[in-house]
Amino acid sequence: MTAAIVETKISVGKDAYGRPVTATRTKSYDGKIVWTIRSEPMNQRDDGERMAGLTDENLRSLVEAVGLIPA
Repeated sequence: MTAAIVETKISVGKDAYGRPVTATRTKSYDGKIVWTIRSEPMNQRDDGERMAGLTDENLRSLVEAVGLIPA
């Protein structure tokens, strides 16, 4: 068996509500590379947020879109 990286997880700061946010890149069951962006719940009443199934191109487009917005 050959060693392989199966998941890459990156901390990307906090969301607008102060929850920690991670971006995780994995290989899906059907071989696709997908990203999941998740904000962790702060307490038992909080569900957090999650967006899954994003592609590398989706993230590149998001970075490009943010770059178009004046600071």
